[in-house]
Amino acid sequence: MSDSIQNEQARIMPPEEAERMLARLGELTLDVSRIQRKFLNCKYGDDPKQALDIYLPNEGAGPFPIVFYAHGGAWQRGRKDDAQVVPFMDGVKRGYAVVSIGYRLVPDVRYPDNMFDIKAALRWVARNAGPHMLDPTRTALCGSSAGAHLIMMAAFTQGQVVFGDIPGEPACRILAIVEQFGPTDFIKIHTHYDESGFPRVHVPGTPSAIDAMIGTYAESIPNMLRFYNPTDCVHPDVPPILLQHGKRDPMIPYQQAIELCEKVNKVAGEGKAELDLSEDFMHADPGYAAPESVNRIYGFIDKHLK
Repeated sequence: MSDSIQNEQARIMPPEEAERMLARLGELTLDVSRIQRKFLNCKYGDDPKQALDIYLPNEGAGPFPIVFYAHGGAWQRGRKDDAQVVPFMDGVKRGYAVVSIGYRLVPDVRYPDNMFDIKAALRWVARNAGPHMLDPTRTALCGSSAGAHLIMMAAFTQGQVVFGDIPGEPACRILAIVEQFGPTDFIKIHTHYDESGFPRVHVPGTPSAIDAMIGTYAESIPNMLRFYNPTDCVHPDVPPILLQHGKRDPMIPYQQAIELCEKVNKVAGEGKAELDLSEDFMHADPGYAAPESVNRIYGFIDKHLK
């Protein structure tokens, strides 16, 4: 076996180690029993996955600024009520409404239909804000992993009909974005791992979750990936964004966050993007729910919504 093949194999994380990494998410549990005011499973579409959960502060008449959240799961798994939303639930105690969005999954749909679901959920909230005590003029759009990809694309393409917006329809005003360990440039993922030398989960040249989301081998359509890549959709008016990532992430390399941060600050103005990079966090790390991380999230959101 050649040295290059041996080195390549050494950089692939064993499946059992990847399972242990994701199992750490089980250290978190979503307990909403103390939230007295909530609207669960609000339907914004006909599919059972097209639903959202609204959690309100226990006191106050509102309308409350909104923190939207979209879960991860490789575009194929995850639920609006699983533990991934835990880092954002602290918003209820801070005077925010937290809205967790469910969306249709691969293989039932492919991109951009899942991203269109995010926009449909935002329209539903804008139309139904009054009876749910919500303020659609002050919203933050947040997500993790695959959900981070979808919310970035939804936020970066606001008002663009080809990306699912409907002229004349009510819309939420997105004032801030928080993305956690999401992909920003699909074509560069393996290049970034090669540069860093950190282990990765996906074996180059084999089918990936990205291919499943797109419906074809991603590297065969590099000219089309600009319509999938958040970094290719940056423009001067993108909302401020906080990017949280960990250097030990074996699913999405940390350089994805660095490059998007640099791109936003170059195109939209210095300070428009902020980077929160951990030396130790892995993918879906429970550390993202630690007080330091949650305070970082809400310090950023407070700055732009209050």
